[in-house]
Amino acid sequence: MSISTKSFEIFCGTGGVGKTTLATARALAQASTGLRVLLITIDPARRLKDLLGLKEDSIGDICPVEVNHIKLHALLMSPEKTIQRMAEKYQTPDLASNRIVKILSKPYGGMNEILSLVEVQMQFDSGNYDVIVLDTPPGAHFLDFLEGIGKIRSFFDQSFVEIFSYIGSKTASAGKKVFGFGIINRVISGGLRKLLGYLQKFTDAKFIEDFIRAVQIIYQSKEAFLKGLSLQDRLKSKEECNWFLVTSVEQGKAQEAIEMKNHASSFIHQDHFLVLNKCLEQEMKDWHPGDEKLKLIRASLDIREKELKESLRSVFPHVLEFPEVMSLEPIEHVNNLTEKWKSYVP
Repeated sequence: MSISTKSFEIFCGTGGVGKTTLATARALAQASTGLRVLLITIDPARRLKDLLGLKEDSIGDICPVEVNHIKLHALLMSPEKTIQRMAEKYQTPDLASNRIVKILSKPYGGMNEILSLVEVQMQFDSGNYDVIVLDTPPGAHFLDFLEGIGKIRSFFDQSFVEIFSYIGSKTASAGKKVFGFGIINRVISGGLRKLLGYLQKFTDAKFIEDFIRAVQIIYQSKEAFLKGLSLQDRLKSKEECNWFLVTSVEQGKAQEAIEMKNHASSFIHQDHFLVLNKCLEQEMKDWHPGDEKLKLIRASLDIREKELKESLRSVFPHVLEFPEVMSLEPIEHVNNLTEKWKSYVP
């Protein structure tokens, strides 16, 4: 089977199934054909850093990587660095300096998934890459990533647009960088006014001022956020995106993959791939134990794996098999899996 090259390749799956290693190997296989590849991970475990030998201070930077003479770029997602790139690209320096935005852009500050989408879109728009391979967070965090698109749309709905436009025009006509609470009281209504009232009870006026300013700044950078919305159609398109749902033959992992597929069914297009990792069938062909107990173990493993594959093929349109790599060295896993991926490259 050959897998067509597309602009985006998304890897998702539960923890401990080799998702990041397989995404890295896929990126290397693609790059080996001469394609310009960017590998991005938003997995908080940052296993990619260890696999590729990236330095701690490189987090958030786009780094050139070379493995076995194959060259590509890698990015360990950092919300703070994405904010800095947005501030530079859209000429909104306050975006990177506002203290509320800084809090929100911390790794667990609530904007990680949204900023990941923005980062992917900015890198795609740069024109520097033919393929972007994205290693998503494990399990439920992957669903948070998908919901990031909805969060962008909700934040910039029409009511907020009208409020921010009005505030912006008032601020500009007054020639002031920060507007007074008189304007706020006339403009903000409903839930937002309640939120400000709640904040005022537990914080100082400077915090409220910074909060309002943060809302203004984010709106001034709305182009970057709204462009992230255009990813929705691209990632749902089987012409533009390959989806790889990773699992393994380990007990219970396959069922988790099925549940994840069901949860994300409205987002992942139907022409996706299940990547079944750590398969033993090929390795066991050369194993002919003399001991009767070992023979039983071999037969049991063989039957269980074949039954699992059969059940998964009834649920997923395409099942790709990858072997268990018998090595303690992470780079050996990457190298072996890269060779396997090359068999799927057109």
